[in-house]
Amino acid sequence: MSPSIQLLCSLNGTVDELPPFFERMEAWGEEHDVPPALIASFGLMLDELLTNVAMHAYQGKGGPVAVQIDFIAPAHLRALLRDEGPAYDPTAAAEVDVNAPIEEREIGGLGVHFVRNLADQFAYRRDGHVNEVLVSRTLPAKA
Repeated sequence: MSPSIQLLCSLNGTVDELPPFFERMEAWGEEHDVPPALIASFGLMLDELLTNVAMHAYQGKGGPVAVQIDFIAPAHLRALLRDEGPAYDPTAAAEVDVNAPIEEREIGGLGVHFVRNLADQFAYRRDGHVNEVLVSRTLPAKA
């Protein structure tokens, strides 16, 4: 296995800082030859998770968020997100019934459903007062 190339970011847990964060992530991906399809799909997952932290854990007021992304060539990304919001395990969220009529569906949960379906690994743990969410994704090898 190749050694990993890391991107480390400290965020303030607000949605306003997400566009610059994703610009930085995309530039890092280009610099290190991360496949564009992997950056795009991974970005969608992180957007959902980081937006949830900003809006729910910190209720729009901000708070510390640490993001560590590791690229393992040729096509594997892994991210560890750490926040100090109230304990919340997104991996334990109820499954969304996407086949139910829209008027019968509960509000919320589609973002976690999306992450669950895109990620190869989606894990949570509480470390003292810190939430840790780990997600990873590997693109299939080209034939």
